[in-house]
Amino acid sequence: MKFLLVTDLDHTLVGDAQATLALNQKLAAMRDRLSLIYATGRSYLSARQLKHEAQLLEPDYWITGVGTEIYHQGNRDSVWAQQLSDNWQREQITALVQGFPDLIPQPDDAQNPWKISYFLHSSTADVILTTLRLQLVQANLPAKIIFSSNRDVDILPLSGDKGLAMTYVRQQLQLPSEAMLVCGDSGNDISLFQHATQGVIVRNAQPELLDWYRQSQQSPQSEFFRHYWAQSAHAWGILEALFYFRWL
Repeated sequence: MKFLLVTDLDHTLVGDAQATLALNQKLAAMRDRLSLIYATGRSYLSARQLKHEAQLLEPDYWITGVGTEIYHQGNRDSVWAQQLSDNWQREQITALVQGFPDLIPQPDDAQNPWKISYFLHSSTADVILTTLRLQLVQANLPAKIIFSSNRDVDILPLSGDKGLAMTYVRQQLQLPSEAMLVCGDSGNDISLFQHATQGVIVRNAQPELLDWYRQSQQSPQSEFFRHYWAQSAHAWGILEALFYFRWL
């Protein structure tokens, strides 16, 4: 049976060059039985540039834009794009957010048709985002808000995030969830861990992911999740988890 590795890029797979190289060598040796997915907040072009700079392996699939785009062999998945387009009102949501001056639009290359991204540097971020969620509901504008790294705000369709995109691809590959390891470090990776699968949180993870991890351990559903907080940072943590879960 093939093994599916789904990993975030920045501060997870990438961040320690020696660790990335060591992990790449292990993954290359098992490439014939490995399906590899990169799941990142970056755009597809930015992610490909990082792959070149960090000398990463070529994945089977790219999940980019926090799960709003899926690419396979250079082509964007049009079925996934159509699913996200249903009942997605991007212009109306953008107009509503203009009433929140603390939300600063990210550069154009960080945006896409199904992702609206902002910077938020405020000690009252939780209050601001709670108010925004309430106003979206009141305006009948279905959307989800993802806050990560204590600064990045991504507004997505309800049907889009890294975890849902990962599940879509896994079903395309016809692989069971138990044959999968997900890897991440920040709030936009939480959705990867919300599915019945094995997961590794690298040692250098952001507080919002660690808070979610601690809370999830108390959940009645925790028995369905097998998540491991690694002792090592970056790709060393992924390598550690591959041994921990006995994939190596």
